[in-house]
Amino acid sequence: MRSLVEKVTPLLRWMEKYTKTDMLYLAKGGFWLMLGQGILVVSGLVLSVAFANLLPKDVYGTYQFIMSMAAVIAAFTLSGMSTAITRSVAAGSEGALRYGFRVQLRWSSAMVVAGGVLAVYYLLNGNNTLALSFLIVGAFSPFLTAFGLTKSYFVGKRLFRESALIGLWRRFIPVFAVLVAILLTDDVVTIVLVYFASNVLSAGLLYTLVIRRYKLPRNRDRDMLAYSKHLSFLSTFSDIASQADKVLIFHFLGAAPVAIYALAQLPIAQVRLMFKLLLSLTMPKFVAAKFEDLQRTLPRKVNIILAATAVAAGMYALAAPYAFMLLFPAYPESVLLSQVLALSLLTIPRSMYGQVFSAHQMKRELYVLHISQNVLRLGLLVTLVPLYGLWGAVYALLATNLYLIALTHYLFLKARSR
Repeated sequence: MRSLVEKVTPLLRWMEKYTKTDMLYLAKGGFWLMLGQGILVVSGLVLSVAFANLLPKDVYGTYQFIMSMAAVIAAFTLSGMSTAITRSVAAGSEGALRYGFRVQLRWSSAMVVAGGVLAVYYLLNGNNTLALSFLIVGAFSPFLTAFGLTKSYFVGKRLFRESALIGLWRRFIPVFAVLVAILLTDDVVTIVLVYFASNVLSAGLLYTLVIRRYKLPRNRDRDMLAYSKHLSFLSTFSDIASQADKVLIFHFLGAAPVAIYALAQLPIAQVRLMFKLLLSLTMPKFVAAKFEDLQRTLPRKVNIILAATAVAAGMYALAAPYAFMLLFPAYPESVLLSQVLALSLLTIPRSMYGQVFSAHQMKRELYVLHISQNVLRLGLLVTLVPLYGLWGAVYALLATNLYLIALTHYLFLKARSR
């Protein structure tokens, strides 16, 4: 490994002349992040194949609806705490994780209430499956959200190797547990219970291990709390809008179309997760850099990534029919949807501008960016899904992404550091 590093380092340094980026930092951190994310992607793919081939479409669609509503419920807490912790740790606050964990739990009562309200609603409407499922969601979500903050500490400290290795087993426990549940039953309530219980158990063990290993203090960080409230307010719109398509499809079209749409989105979502690795690497760098310098140098890097993303999207569109035939033969309806959704990947590089706004606490730009795009997306979904079904959701997503590209670029170029 040392010999490989010595051989690759000159090449990375040479590439820096053209990319104007610390390529050695990206390679070191990116390797470990890619390792961890690669395992997550593979395990997620295994589960998706199991869901799609072992469960009826309506069961899989109902499960996807419950997971989407769980994400909406999670929006009613300090959903911006993860980014706030990363920023505070990068700025030197060692107690940010433990303080953020306690605050997150205190603010999670709304999740319990929301889960209970949904459970009562579906119970009164005679749907015991959804009623029990949302009781489980409301009971486990606060702990899953709070324990899930652990990764933010690793990112803020740039401990990418430790993040990949220490948390490796955390990824396998839920995957194994859910896979066993799918093999044994097609009962949605049981699968949902196994998913949440196994994730809370593994995330809780990881949080405890990190706290003890790094002897993290309990320092209060009021600035972090205030900033997390701003981010959470914005994230509420994003979290609801990002799940509204599946919720509306379930309401207007039923459970099976949700499964079709979810599988069409699956490869695109995995690419987005991979790009989040780059954002994890850049967040500490953006915090330390001057905004004026980023304003001058970042557009060139974004354009380079955009060109690479366009090539990747085209390659995926060509490969999609064969991939679905191999992995999801029962879902040929998802292929064309997924090929068109690949166009949404072209908005991913622009998200680096939003990362800069978060790193420098540029609240006005964040508010304009998040609120306007999510209001537009919700409005389009509510209008187009009843009219055009699954394609209405696709049209709404692409139109919102086109708007997002233009707005993000404009805000970044016109913004002033404060």
